Amino acid sequence: MNLLDAAAEWLNEQRRECLSVPIIYRPKTGGSFEIPATLGRTLFRTENQYGSTIRTESRDFLVAAADLPNDPERGDTIIYNGCRYEVLAPNAEPVWRWSGPHNLTRRIHTKEIGDANA
Repeated sequence: MNLLDAAAEWLNEQRRECLSVPIIYRPKTGGSFEIPATLGRTLFRTENQYGSTIRTESRDFLVAAADLPNDPERGDTIIYNGCRYEVLAPNAEPVWRWSGPHNLTRRIHTKEIGDANA
């Protein structure tokens, strides 16, 4: 392991330990589990049929790859702070991306869909 790889792992662990909040992840196939995640956001832009720019903002959850071994899928849900979020992204964008060059953290795009108890 080189110095940059070691630094990336250390930084990822610091993010996980110091900046994360507990979330409940529910795959659409069933079950649920609690994992730490850091909050983020992504701004998506697209043009509609009239040439106007449409902006959509997603609530992102940054999760260590080790905490979520399977790739997130459209339709999975996350419970956080009394709200339910569905894993999805607009315009046929991928619902998650690697955050950083070392593939240690997944950035999961979501949209709030209601109360956690609904």
